[in-house]
Amino acid sequence: MCRLLGWAAPSPVTLADLLGRRDRKAFTALSRLHADGWGVAWNTGRGLGVRKSPDAARRNRDFATWARNVPADLGMVHLRRATLGLAVHAGNTHPFTAQGMAFAHNGSVRPPSSLDRFVRPDLGEGMEGETDSERYFRAVLSRVAEDGAIDRALVRTVDAIAADTEFSSLNCLLLTPDTLYAACRFRGTQEGEGPDYFHLGYRVTDDAVVVSSSGWGKGWQPLADGELLAVRRATLEVSVVPMRELATN
Repeated sequence: MCRLLGWAAPSPVTLADLLGRRDRKAFTALSRLHADGWGVAWNTGRGLGVRKSPDAARRNRDFATWARNVPADLGMVHLRRATLGLAVHAGNTHPFTAQGMAFAHNGSVRPPSSLDRFVRPDLGEGMEGETDSERYFRAVLSRVAEDGAIDRALVRTVDAIAADTEFSSLNCLLLTPDTLYAACRFRGTQEGEGPDYFHLGYRVTDDAVVVSSSGWGKGWQPLADGELLAVRRATLEVSVVPMRELATN
């Protein structure tokens, strides 16, 4: 299980300035439990920047340096808590990247191999690790190759996985060159956690649109189970729609 954070802003901003000292400390403190890796991806204007490490963000100087010094107008952060007995190493650390996109997931699909049938053979090659999450991303890319539209491909992948696999949550962030997507789809709660563990929320201010997992911060608008949020980079236009509407279009 993991924690997710994504944002879009009218101009490049560091994570430290985006969140402020109190919220940045609160979010980073989540890595006390979600201590099996951290990763960041951001749009540089010339492509994706990515950094990640299989340790706790709160103890990692590189994470702190990045948060203070690297501005971006579109980005994401992932804090990993390993599940399914999957190893803690760089290849299993989110976000995963390909074709100019970055992807991070909070949840589990059992077994990870159940997702292989959704992945085109050519897109199953060269994966970094063994996670269900990376397979989920490759399944989305496979659907994009067929459907074209990224938002429709994402929701149809979510629907296909949810239809006949065992999963706890398919919550994810998908970063493209011009849009941040957040999909909310979960089943029940996480053992040992509160009832809101799989909830996603977002907040819109003059400075940014931020979407995040629960456990820190205030002022969130809930993203309901079964909804897709999209934030356009150029305009900060926000749309929140039921995924079933996109899946049938």
